[in-house]
Amino acid sequence: MPRVIQTRGINSAVDAGASAAFIASFRMYEQNDLFAEIGTIERTQKGEARIPFLWYPPRMREWVGERLIGSLDGGMHIIPTRTYEATVAVPRTAVEDDQYGAIERAARGLASEFFRFLHQSYIDILKNGQTLNTFDGLPLLTTNPVARGANNVNLVSAQQLSIENLTAGIQAMGLYTEPDGRPLGMRPTHLLVGPANEFTAKNLVQSQQLIMSGGTNRVMGESNPWAGSLTVLVSSYITGGDWYLIAAGANEYRPAIMVERSDVPVEFVAHTSPDHESVFRRDSYEYGTRARVGFGAGAWYAVYASQT
Repeated sequence: MPRVIQTRGINSAVDAGASAAFIASFRMYEQNDLFAEIGTIERTQKGEARIPFLWYPPRMREWVGERLIGSLDGGMHIIPTRTYEATVAVPRTAVEDDQYGAIERAARGLASEFFRFLHQSYIDILKNGQTLNTFDGLPLLTTNPVARGANNVNLVSAQQLSIENLTAGIQAMGLYTEPDGRPLGMRPTHLLVGPANEFTAKNLVQSQQLIMSGGTNRVMGESNPWAGSLTVLVSSYITGGDWYLIAAGANEYRPAIMVERSDVPVEFVAHTSPDHESVFRRDSYEYGTRARVGFGAGAWYAVYASQT
């Protein structure tokens, strides 16, 4: 669902042009929002999201006697929202000299920065997954087989991205279980990597035949069993050889959660009135954006990670 954008302080055609540039750029970047594709977005009208979860859905069973009711009291995940902003100053002389393009570029840059911030926040949740607790009180990522059970280890240490390790990760996710041992049936949908692993990732899940070695004179291997099975996403915020399998299919909850204030739209603000402090004291126009959002760890069973 597209986010609501509220504009303030639009006093001139120049401001209107800057606002239009911000909104157009915002809608363009919104189409590639990482949280919309492989995250969970919760909306609230309070300072924090208190999310009661049936993380593990109630089972279907033969109706004998009274219903067996799954309770929402099984977990409460609390994620606070915080206020974030970005502001840019444009010399007043730029308007006087008809340099409207500079102002519109600055407005587009604010929209770009908003989604770069969201993207980086998603990756930061994964990077810090060993210390961020999720709904069951345990870290999002763990190597400890005692924590959730032997089948529910979702973090390995520095495993190079290869056909063997990719296969092991997919198999591991398929063996994830509920606390009572019932299989969750998880299947990854995305392979998330950094630039260092982009070629390898696309070779592993997009090529019909595996490329075993070579540059211009490539040595082709066997047919690729994972061709077309995963979508490759590349993030510049993943440095080194870390890689992640993400399940973002029918499961409601993904490994990272963003909380948005449904009653507080994303703001685009123009401060260009002659009596505004920035104009009077610094002879500059200011344009900015503001949003109230929060971030937290999500479903451990929707991720398998290899980290250095």
